[in-house]
Amino acid sequence: MNQTPSDQLSTPTRKVLTVIADAGTALLASGAEVARVEDTMQRLAAAYHIEAVEVIVLPTALFVSAAGSETIIRRIRRRAVNLAVVAAINQLSRDVSHNPVPMAELERRLVEARHTARYRPEANLLFAAVGAGAISQLMGGVKVDIIPALVAGAFTQLVRERLHRAGLLGGVADMISAMAAVIPGVAAAYWGLPHPGAVLVGGIMVLTPGLLMTTAVRDGIQGDLLSAAARILEALLSAGAIAAGASLPLYVYFALGGRWA
Repeated sequence: MNQTPSDQLSTPTRKVLTVIADAGTALLASGAEVARVEDTMQRLAAAYHIEAVEVIVLPTALFVSAAGSETIIRRIRRRAVNLAVVAAINQLSRDVSHNPVPMAELERRLVEARHTARYRPEANLLFAAVGAGAISQLMGGVKVDIIPALVAGAFTQLVRERLHRAGLLGGVADMISAMAAVIPGVAAAYWGLPHPGAVLVGGIMVLTPGLLMTTAVRDGIQGDLLSAAARILEALLSAGAIAAGASLPLYVYFALGGRWA
């Protein structure tokens, strides 16, 4: 099918908007706040001389349009926290705004930022274990509590990653991960360790949506009230799922006559 002259003129604009939408989608899916996503998309549009660009970003969707071109919509169904991806795409937008590159090169660098700026699974397990161990000490644990806390952090992170790979997200994944986080603490209580509560808290803290709440506050400060309210609600639902998941193993343990130091 032959293109009309207007189609031929609008094709480059559609291509640029598509790449801009892909960059915004990657940022949102990696936990970036709304203001950062909008700024990055506007920078990329200005770098390629796309005028009258309108960008609307919500926690689960984004819209971008330009004069004489159709609106591009992206739906964000899977969200996580990956600040390495956010930093990489953010830096890419600043580099391109000062030194524009061919569109094919921009697409290649964007793909690299989305897929290579990620921590290895082994590193995530290590960070979760160390974090849980440190938190157990802050919660009053002693040296002997560090080992089960390390196990709790690594096991919780492992369960969460496996659930995400299986496509299970949201409250159900948080609940199951919280159940896994409590098991080392219950085992510590069964074996008579002095502070099983510190072990339990260390494992659960790996799951807490702290960054999500921080992003919600930043969105609110920037005036993105709809996004702030949605993120706060998401954080509260996640916290409720974590609390429910943590309660079930404890209830079963005490119902079977378990003791707590």
